[in-house]
Amino acid sequence: MWQILLYVAWLSCVYCYQTWLPVENSEVRKDGIKGTYRVDVDIPANDWINVTKFYDVLIFNTGHWWDRYKFPKDTPLVFYKGGKPIEPPLDMHNGLKVVLKSIASYIEREVPRKTLKLWRTQSPRHFYGGEWDHNGSCVSDRRLEEHELNSWFDPQFGGVNKEARTVNLAIQEALAGTEIQLLNLTYMSEFRADAHPAIWLGKKDAVAVYGQDCMHWCLPGVPDTWVDILAAQIMHHFKQEKG
Repeated sequence: MWQILLYVAWLSCVYCYQTWLPVENSEVRKDGIKGTYRVDVDIPANDWINVTKFYDVLIFNTGHWWDRYKFPKDTPLVFYKGGKPIEPPLDMHNGLKVVLKSIASYIEREVPRKTLKLWRTQSPRHFYGGEWDHNGSCVSDRRLEEHELNSWFDPQFGGVNKEARTVNLAIQEALAGTEIQLLNLTYMSEFRADAHPAIWLGKKDAVAVYGQDCMHWCLPGVPDTWVDILAAQIMHHFKQEKG
């Protein structure tokens, strides 16, 4: 049996460093801004600098924090380049596109060609009836049918869970023409509205007590299939490399 020792790094981060920049006055400013998050689109975090040459496999992902509920209007992201705020200011989605382009460029430039580079797509949520903070529910015990997926996830339909496909499209655009392979786990996961912990906590009134967890998955469950697919892709790559 062919065996190989692999060093794998999973980078769940963004090509930037973030610093909290509170306003000097503790009172809310007239424009309602309490503080900002700074994102330098052209400066890699130290973690990135230290891993580019060592690992056999690099797996990247980002997504869930690129949402307005993470960074509302009173604590927005401010994008910097060359140490200065980008003008005119970028909104969340256009800022994400710039960051992803910078990531892809850095990976192509700094990571050896022999390294297997994968980008895992967004893990979907399954709220219905509204967002998590607007009476939405993630309590479901059934799998979705294929004909239901677009109404739940397609940005064209304005579904509650559209952010996964929105982020994935930006990722696909950024990776076009690079050696970074897309590890698309989103579509298969969209069917599994029944696989989040929200309904399976096993305690009376669990949702009321613990809240609705539509971010994570039950174990064993969907992530186990992700690992199977990832392992198969890694083994296939290195078998081809070996010839």
